[in-house]
Amino acid sequence: MRRPKRSKLSLYNRHCFNKLFLFMLVFLIGFMGAGKTTLGSALASQLGWLFIDLDREIELKSGSTISELFALNGEERFRHIEQQVLYDTVKNHQSGIIACGGGTPCYKENLAFMKENGFVIYLEVSPEILYERLLRTPASKRPLLTCTLPYIHNLLDQRRPFYEAAHWKC
Repeated sequence: MRRPKRSKLSLYNRHCFNKLFLFMLVFLIGFMGAGKTTLGSALASQLGWLFIDLDREIELKSGSTISELFALNGEERFRHIEQQVLYDTVKNHQSGIIACGGGTPCYKENLAFMKENGFVIYLEVSPEILYERLLRTPASKRPLLTCTLPYIHNLLDQRRPFYEAAHWKC
């Protein structure tokens, strides 16, 4: 007997997953370059769910890129804008997969808000793999990135307590 491929969710598993997470938001968190957008988009496509990239929503609502917002307003103002877009997104959508920015769960009460309004998954990736991935990313897309391995270790160490407070880690 031939075994089905494991790369795609079976119809039965997709049905079970959809029933389990019916009317739920799933928040993907993790360091920049962890694959939140890539995985979130693929999973949403497999499940037939809505996919929302929080950074893209911020850019659409502000009319500026993330890097421009950081340069013009600084990180604190950006985080305030990000929080407002997060709250608006949750208010306007009762289900879907949301890829959050790397710093989203670390600002004020964002993580608690996400945990109260959905299921939070931390995509854990080693600093060395993050470094390799981020070297291939244009600097204009990563406003806080100074692409050195010690920088990534340091920032990841600061954010890890927030990330590890997710409902699930993979």
